Amino acid sequence: MKQLTFSECAKRKLDETYLVVYAIKNEINFKKSDYIEKSDIYSLIGIDLKGNRQFLNIYQDKINNNRFWLECFEGLKSRGLKNILFLSVDDNKNMKRTAKIAFPEIIFVDSLTYIIPKFYKYTAEKDAKKLASKIHILYTKKTLTECKEELKRFNEIYNNAIHQKLSQKYLNNIENLYKYSQNIRFLLFKHSANMEFYDKIRLSFDSNDNYISEVEEIYKQLGNVKEYFGFTSFKKKEWTLILNDLIQIYPKIDFI
Repeated sequence: MKQLTFSECAKRKLDETYLVVYAIKNEINFKKSDYIEKSDIYSLIGIDLKGNRQFLNIYQDKINNNRFWLECFEGLKSRGLKNILFLSVDDNKNMKRTAKIAFPEIIFVDSLTYIIPKFYKYTAEKDAKKLASKIHILYTKKTLTECKEELKRFNEIYNNAIHQKLSQKYLNNIENLYKYSQNIRFLLFKHSANMEFYDKIRLSFDSNDNYISEVEEIYKQLGNVKEYFGFTSFKKKEWTLILNDLIQIYPKIDFI
C-alpha cells in the first residue's frame, strides 16, 4: 500500500472526535534564509475512538504570532475535527489559550514527552529508558496513595540536587490527575510510543550540524510512518473500560 506524503497526511479528512491529542515538542535547527536558529517543532498525534494513533500534522511554533495556534486548530476543524477531549501539552500558553477557544471543553494534561527529556539531560543514556518507565508508572498507579509511595521511592533513587529540583518542578501536578480513573490515566500516559516518536526525531536532528528548511523533512525522516500510526496499544477489555469511564465524563459525546 502506498504511503501518504506529508501534504496528503496534513490535508486528509479527520475524525470528529479524538480522545487525546499529544503535542510532542522537539527543538530543531531551522534554516531561515541566511541564518540558522533553534525552533520548537510540534507533532500532533491523536487517539481516535477505536484507540488508534493518527497523525494530525507537524507545526513550527510561531512564538510572536498570537493567532498562529488558533489558525492551526481552526485548520484541524476545517478537516472535520469537532472534539478534542484532552490535550497533552507542555507549558505553551499560546497553544493552550487558543485550543480553549477552538475547543471549549478541552482539558490540558501533562506531556511526558516534555517532562521526561528534562530528566534525560542529567541521566546517563543507558539509564534513560528505565527512568522514563518509572515516570510513566507514577501517573498510572491504581490509587493516589500508591502514587505517593511510588514518588517517594522515585525521589530516593534519583536523589541528587538536580533531580530533586526537577521532581519538584515537573512532577508536582501528578496528584491532581488522580481525580481521573486509572483507566483514563492509562489512555493519557501509557503510550511509550510517544517517547519512541520523540526520540526518533531527537536522534535524527540533535546535532548542531543538522538542520531543516521545512517541517516536511521531519515526516520524511520517520521512514515507515506505519510504525507510529494506525495501531492501538490497548486490548479490547482495556479499551472498553476506558470508554466506559469517558462516557461518564462526556455524556453528550457519541463514543459508540
